[in-house]
Amino acid sequence: MKKRPRNFAASLTLGLCIAAPALLLNGCRTLGPDFKRPDTPAAATFKNSPALKSGAEQTIASDSDSARLAADGSWWKVLEDPELDRLEADALSNSPSLALVAARVNEARARLGLARAEGQVTLSTTNSARLLGESSQRTLPIPGRPVQYRDAGDSYRLSLDASYEPDFWGRIRRSNESSKAQLEAGEADLRAARLILSADLATAYATLRGLESELAILQNTRALRTDSISLLAARHSAGLVPETDVFRARAELATLDAEKGELLRRRENTLNGLALLCGRPVSEISLQPSAKLPKVPLVPEGIPLEVLRRRPDVAAAEALLHARTAEVGVAEAARYPNIRLTAGGGFESGDLLQLMERPAQFWQLGPSLTFPILDGGRTRSNLEASKARVDAARAEHRQRCLQALRDVEDALVDLRQNSEQALAFEQGRQAAGEALHLLKVRYEAGLSNYLEIVDAERGLLQFERSQIQNQAARLLASIRLVKALGGGW
Repeated sequence: MKKRPRNFAASLTLGLCIAAPALLLNGCRTLGPDFKRPDTPAAATFKNSPALKSGAEQTIASDSDSARLAADGSWWKVLEDPELDRLEADALSNSPSLALVAARVNEARARLGLARAEGQVTLSTTNSARLLGESSQRTLPIPGRPVQYRDAGDSYRLSLDASYEPDFWGRIRRSNESSKAQLEAGEADLRAARLILSADLATAYATLRGLESELAILQNTRALRTDSISLLAARHSAGLVPETDVFRARAELATLDAEKGELLRRRENTLNGLALLCGRPVSEISLQPSAKLPKVPLVPEGIPLEVLRRRPDVAAAEALLHARTAEVGVAEAARYPNIRLTAGGGFESGDLLQLMERPAQFWQLGPSLTFPILDGGRTRSNLEASKARVDAARAEHRQRCLQALRDVEDALVDLRQNSEQALAFEQGRQAAGEALHLLKVRYEAGLSNYLEIVDAERGLLQFERSQIQNQAARLLASIRLVKALGGGW
C-alpha cells in the first residue's frame, strides 16, 4: 500500500493540535448573553377601560372576532362599512409607502440568508489557462557564461477548494440569531406600516362621512329657510310682518351658504388626502356622498395589558432588542481564535493533453488559525459598543411600551368623555327643538319677534351639527384605540 506523503501527515497533525484544545476546553460554547423577553408594565388592565354605553347605534365584536381581525390585519371590518372595506383593500395593494417597507423586509430576509451561509461548507473552483510566449533572446544570468533560452510558459489548472469554519464560540449562531431577530423587526415594521395606513385611511374616511353628514343637515336647514323666506315675503306683501324679518331670513340663508362652502372645501381636502393614502390620483377615486357614519364599536371591559405585545412597534422594539443582545455574542467571539478548515485539489500541467493524467494531480489540506493579539483595543471597544446598543434598545422598548400605554389611555378617555357629551347634546337638541316650536307659535300669535326665531334656529342647528361631530369624534377615538392596541382588543 502506497504511503501518504509526509506533508499530509504534518498538515493533519497540525490541524488536530489546533482544533483539539479548543474542542476540549469549550466544546461548542455559545458566547454572549441569552435573550430574555422584557416585561410589560406591571398593571393588569388599563386605567380607563370600562365598557362605554353611548347609544343604540353602537355595535360590538366578540373577543374571537376581534382577535381574528387583529391577526389578519382587517380590523376595520368591525365598522361594518363596505365602502371602507373597498378603500382599505385598494390602499393596502397600491400604497407606495407599504412597498418601500416591504422592500426593506425582503432585504432583511436576504441578509438572514447571508448569515446562515456562514455556517455552511463553501466550495469554489479555480480554472485557468495561460498561453505565454517569451522572447528567444532572453538570457539566463549564469556567472561567466550567459545562456540564451525561451520559455513558452503555458499553464493549465483545474481545481476545487473547500473551506469550513467550525462554530466553536457561537459567533455564527449569534449572527444568525441577530439576523433572524432583525427580520422579525422588519416584519413587525411592515405590520406597523399596514396598521398606520389602514388607521389613517379609516380616520380620513370617518372625517369625510362626518363632513357629509353636516352638509346634509345644512342642506335640509337651507331648504326650510328658503321656504321660510318665501312665506315671510308673502306675509310682508300682505302687511303682516315687517320687511326686516325678510332681510334677517335672507342674511341667515347667506350665512348658511358660507358655512356650506367651508364644509365643501374641507370635504375636498379630505378626499385629496384619502386618495393619497390609496396611492391614486384623486380623479381615480370614486366615492358616492353619504350622510351615514360607520358604526362606533363598543369597547369591552377589562382590556388586558398583554395586548400591547401585539402592537407592531412594540414587537419591533422587542425584536430589535433581541438582535442587539445576540450581537454582543458576535462581538465577544471576536476575542477568541478563529479556526477555519480548508482543503483543495485538482490538476495542473503545462501540457493540455496531460492535464488529466495522474502526475498532474495536486491536493492540499490544513486548518488556519487567526488569533487577535494586539489590535489597539478595537475588539474590546466593539464589545462595549454592542453592550451599549443593548442598553439603548432596552430603553427604546420601554419607551415604546410607555407611549403605547399613553395612546391607549388617551383614546379611552376620549371615548368616555365623548360618550358622556353625546347625552348632553341629545338633551340640548330636544330642548332647542321644543323652544323653536314654541317661539314659532308665539310669533304666529304676534307675541314674539322674528329675531328670537332666528336665534332658536341657530341653536338647534348647532346642536344637530354638534351631535354629528360628537359621533365622528367617538368613531375617530375608537380608530385611535384600535391603532394603539395594535389592531383590536
